[in-house]
Amino acid sequence: MRLFVPVVAWGIFVHATSYCAVASAGLQEGLDELRRSDYAAAAKELRPLAERGDAEAQYRVGLMHEFGKGYPKDMAQALAWLRKSAGQGHTGAQVELGVIYTTGDGVRKDDAQSVSWFTKAAMQGDATGQYNLGMMYAKGAGVKVDNAQAIAWLRKAADQGFVLAQFELGVAYENGEGVAQNPVLAYANYAIAARGGNKDYAKYRDDIGRKLTPSQLHDARSLATDWQPGKPMPMRVVAAGSSAAAAGAPPAPDKCSASGSMEGQSFTATHCATSLYQDQHSVAIWFSDDPIVAAEAEAFQTSSYAEPAKGGKQRTLLQIMFCPGGGAAIASPAAVKAIDFSTNHAKSPLAGVQWSLQAPGDFRVEKLTGEVKAGAPLSGRIVGSRGNTSFTLDFAVTLPAKDASAGMTCSK
Repeated sequence: MRLFVPVVAWGIFVHATSYCAVASAGLQEGLDELRRSDYAAAAKELRPLAERGDAEAQYRVGLMHEFGKGYPKDMAQALAWLRKSAGQGHTGAQVELGVIYTTGDGVRKDDAQSVSWFTKAAMQGDATGQYNLGMMYAKGAGVKVDNAQAIAWLRKAADQGFVLAQFELGVAYENGEGVAQNPVLAYANYAIAARGGNKDYAKYRDDIGRKLTPSQLHDARSLATDWQPGKPMPMRVVAAGSSAAAAGAPPAPDKCSASGSMEGQSFTATHCATSLYQDQHSVAIWFSDDPIVAAEAEAFQTSSYAEPAKGGKQRTLLQIMFCPGGGAAIASPAAVKAIDFSTNHAKSPLAGVQWSLQAPGDFRVEKLTGEVKAGAPLSGRIVGSRGNTSFTLDFAVTLPAKDASAGMTCSK
């Protein structure tokens, strides 16, 4: 992937965490002094709080040491305070440590440490951490080059409105790096990035726009206009030149069936919902004996959790969570070594189980095809049994565009 921008650091005045919302006495005063560039007064307010363990204050004191504001520049002190804050889960401190180790500013350059810190922030949903981690995968810095991982993390940041990530997605679609080359999607992503008035991004948008047919340009502009922060970035269109709807033809309806016995209680389920945890290339499928309404399916897509009761009544369901590609993006029957398996039976709650099943003793994957990525089809057949529980699962689904916040951990 061609890179245009560096990893991003937090500034002293950026307030991107939730800590300020629960500021302790003196913290808000210290932050106000930072805004006024009165660093001596800020240090007086923040240092006692940092020493008492306030993560936000530790972060700010670390930055002040790093940049020589209110204290002499001292990278050893900066790292010490930033680590204290980062150890409490402060994403700003985690990102700052990643940037320090990537640039080698006052420390020995260590990309592996950068990746570790960016990952901690990214896993908490921090857009800057997600963007920086994506760029590390794109460059192969501290990790092996992995454009699929780069795109996955950049997309997470872009979905949150992180402009640099939106621009990089445009670059990826224009050049076909980590994704299939698609000038319509390139235009759409550039256009979204350019909303804030960045002239360079607008030039990229206009340059590729001149290469599109009128129909393609219409589709690309529609995709860009429809996008709002929090929605998935544009990622699917009809083949270039088509006059069909910009979002592309709808995927085929999901087809699912599950049958067998739950601790001696027979069951049949013909409705399902899916979730995709792209960080690990893992999938969850919920089979239900009663219809799953849209709101339930959407909730499952983001949580990978199915409620065992509906309207105060127990429901029959079976849920599996597995790694179709064993951590890779291409599904393979041989790659599935384990399944997180849980059930609930409307007539007998005691028949419900929650197991970790292992192949080949507990189950076998008779067929499995598809890609483990957003919008891709996945189909398969899994048969298994343990004790008085047996099951046959058939599914042909389209994986959702919205990414789940949790899922099974996969390892290649």
